[in-house]
Amino acid sequence: MAIKIGVIGTGGIAQGHMDRFAAMEDVELVAFVDVQAERAQAAADKFSGRAYTDWRQMLDAEELTALAIFVPPFAHGEMEIEACARGLHLFIEKPVAIDTDMARPILEAVQSSGIITAVAYKYRWDDHVQKARDMLQDRILGLAVGWFWTGVPGAPWWRIMNKSGGQMVEQTTHIVDMARFLCGQVTAVSAFYALRASQKDYEDLDVPDVGTANLVFENGAVGNISNCCLLKGWGSSGLRVMAHGFTLEVVGHTLTWNSPEDSGTYQCTKDGYQGEDAAFIEAIRTGDRSKIYSDYADAYHSLAVTVACNKSAEEGGRFVNVSEVI
Repeated sequence: MAIKIGVIGTGGIAQGHMDRFAAMEDVELVAFVDVQAERAQAAADKFSGRAYTDWRQMLDAEELTALAIFVPPFAHGEMEIEACARGLHLFIEKPVAIDTDMARPILEAVQSSGIITAVAYKYRWDDHVQKARDMLQDRILGLAVGWFWTGVPGAPWWRIMNKSGGQMVEQTTHIVDMARFLCGQVTAVSAFYALRASQKDYEDLDVPDVGTANLVFENGAVGNISNCCLLKGWGSSGLRVMAHGFTLEVVGHTLTWNSPEDSGTYQCTKDGYQGEDAAFIEAIRTGDRSKIYSDYADAYHSLAVTVACNKSAEEGGRFVNVSEVI
């Protein structure tokens, strides 16, 4: 029996996911929702489905197996809870919400429904990141240093704090999640943000354009993750981890490592985008969730770390336990 997927949000990041899902055997993209009717219709035309501008109408009209949700952080909430009530599996682009107050009832609905969920933290499915995780096993970790340095994305909602959550929540979440994947749970943070110059380019921008957060991990390691959206024509993101007698760094599709005994470089050969999509479909087909490396509950904890950073920055860098926002 075909797995029938309804898509909510058909712009930007959704394009690649739709192409990959549509190419899979016995997977059908049957319905598409977007606030821009022409965009929903374009997806419907491409994949021979039906277009909607209201997700409620789609759910009432279609017989679906799952929803793929690609909406801005502020738009989450009711759609996921309704999907849980209807027993629809969920594939969700990161971040899962704008804050944990929004995400908490969704998490409760997911847990009570038992549906399959996957959240698109693609680094977890990249094989060079998985190799990095294996290389760090059984080592004494000391310091993790991450960064996400870029410019302001083009989406108008992104530059409004109460719509995107700011760069730590919306983009740097990838580095926070990779730090959690490689180094373990983050228990406390202290963060400082500033808005220095990006408002010169966008009159409505109110997100901080620079930020830095110190992290404490459950295992005793410490870290720092910085970000900025000041740049034009250049960007970089990555994570370096220092352990006893060993260091590694993930930047783009490249893993490098060094120790007195060994050093080397490894290029990613298994694309995380393909991996996360395939894992979701395989879990629906078989019930085996072992290849879903980021489900809703895990992604909720990455969101919580970034929300704790926002809270700390709002309060002048106060040391915030992540448990305060869980």
